[in-house]
Amino acid sequence: MQGPLDVAGSGKPLNREELEAVKVKLAALVEETGAKEPIRMFMDDVEDSNWRFGGKPDYSLTNYKFLSQRTRQHPEGSLEVTVENLVKTWEMERSHKLDPKTHQSVDQEKFRISANGGKVFENIEANEVGNYNVLLNSCPANLYNAAETTWEQSHDKFHEAFAAFPWEVLDVYSPPPKVAFTWRHWGEFTGSYDGNEGKGEYVEMFGFATATVNDKLQLCDVEVFYNPEEFINVLRGAKTISEVNAAWKTGGGCPFSSAKA
Repeated sequence: MQGPLDVAGSGKPLNREELEAVKVKLAALVEETGAKEPIRMFMDDVEDSNWRFGGKPDYSLTNYKFLSQRTRQHPEGSLEVTVENLVKTWEMERSHKLDPKTHQSVDQEKFRISANGGKVFENIEANEVGNYNVLLNSCPANLYNAAETTWEQSHDKFHEAFAAFPWEVLDVYSPPPKVAFTWRHWGEFTGSYDGNEGKGEYVEMFGFATATVNDKLQLCDVEVFYNPEEFINVLRGAKTISEVNAAWKTGGGCPFSSAKA
């Protein structure tokens, strides 16, 4: 499932005609601006049987939204771009490759991840429950019950809400092996979430993370910090977008830091 491209459109997931139109717009944007599309590594030489949805994913819409709506344009070859591409590769592998042993973005023996100081998920369990359930594990169960939500249910929930949900690195505060950085996640709420119909609201999430990597730049230990309650409350219609992210919008940067990088 996938949210519609336009809240005033068909109300159905992105169709082939809309996708082809997005590809044309993406190509024009790249040609006009010279921008580089994100690089998601390890998408070639994958067995068809290992693709969860039967084939290689198409990130044209997400890439278009990322390039046209991002707030930072980091220099090519910078640490910021390296971190962006690594995280996007990890997301792709976790969401689309069935066999976790084939995921090359993580250190198979050492990978672990947690959100907001909550449960630490080891490599295989993290893959089994899915990224959404890992990152929302610390959320109060009355808002999002990660323990009672399957991998498939979690992805359906958010894919039905958004046609695309890009992610960008804002600032990087330390180099490898332990990279600390702030990030932004966003999208237009054109679909629905738990019965609440979106009106095209521009929903944003901001957060801070640390990622320890090995000498191959594979993820070993990831800790993520953000406010999932605000995000879920917006999707449920309990809060408006003007009521959330106050610390990020008024502080001009990471609320955990007194100085903007």
